[in-house]
Amino acid sequence: MLLRLFPWPVFLLAYSEFTVLPSPHNVKMDAVNTQYIMRWDWNHSLANHNVTFTAQYTFSNQRFDEGSYSGKCIRITEERCDFSRELDLYVGSYILRVRAEGRGQMSNWSCLKFVPDEDAALGPPSHVALDPGDAMVTVSFRKPMKEQDHTMRSMLDSMSFSLQYWEKHPPSKKQENVFDTEERTLFFLKPWTEYCMQVSAFIKLSNKTSPYTPQQCVRTLGKRHPPVWQVLLALLCCVTLMTVPICRHYKKRKSIVSKYTFPSSILHNTQDQMFLLLPREESCVATAVVAVQVEQTSQGEQQQVKGQRDVEAEQDSGSSSIQRGQGSSSHDSGIYSGEDSGKRSVGSTTTSQPEDTLRKKIDPFSKLL
Repeated sequence: MLLRLFPWPVFLLAYSEFTVLPSPHNVKMDAVNTQYIMRWDWNHSLANHNVTFTAQYTFSNQRFDEGSYSGKCIRITEERCDFSRELDLYVGSYILRVRAEGRGQMSNWSCLKFVPDEDAALGPPSHVALDPGDAMVTVSFRKPMKEQDHTMRSMLDSMSFSLQYWEKHPPSKKQENVFDTEERTLFFLKPWTEYCMQVSAFIKLSNKTSPYTPQQCVRTLGKRHPPVWQVLLALLCCVTLMTVPICRHYKKRKSIVSKYTFPSSILHNTQDQMFLLLPREESCVATAVVAVQVEQTSQGEQQQVKGQRDVEAEQDSGSSSIQRGQGSSSHDSGIYSGEDSGKRSVGSTTTSQPEDTLRKKIDPFSKLL
């Protein structure tokens, strides 16, 4: 009876309203750098058949034009859709929507507005590498990446980086270093100490900060002490280098000393040994000898001249006496001849005395020589 009271078209309309599929809920966008993945939730217990999903996008200013929507994910079973390659304008504004479908039934659209420049998070740097040195560590990395392995630098020119580092044992307070390049060297660290580090990126203009990279630890190096044998070898070389000049100086001094002679007065006087040694004065000795010889010779010549004068005077006196008395006896002549001969012998003796004196004066020099 009731079927007769309600027409069939009204019954089918009421049944379709009560059996319509529920719309996806908790729609959100997981956007990091330029990787955009839309996610949603749907309760599969509400349907006794398989349900698929369709997701579309368009620009915000065309949201009311049904023909402007483009389908990216059509009848997919996963509750996610990747729009990374479609949303290529980082500063653009988009409308994303998704609905459930199954057995000719479709749910209403669940919409989401998305602006990458405002909503996308900034990812941490990648490929962080640590290069330890002597009390220093060089940190190098790559900038946050966008889809298709392109850096975000072309879109975010004001990107900077923050480096945190600390001693691992014992744990110390974190120190921060801010810079704008992809490489940074930390100087004046402790040698042979393990440091841990992590890096993050940030943009001041858009107030975006990436999470830090996982911490990485590295031990610094230091100057090692040389082995004992190297120290001994270096010491031996130093001693050798110091000994060679000393030996040369000693040999040179010994050769110089052997060339010089010393008077006995200097050899026995220890104070005179402090003075420099003078070479043998052979020319001075010869000069002294010649001077003595000349002086003694002059004295001998004077005595000889004097003797000759005496002889001449005697001869003159003899000749005068002969003239006075030519008849003198042979005895007188003998006396005169004897006196003459005596005087000559005296003259010869006088002449021989300078030679003896010269020899006596030369003897001290011969001793020195």
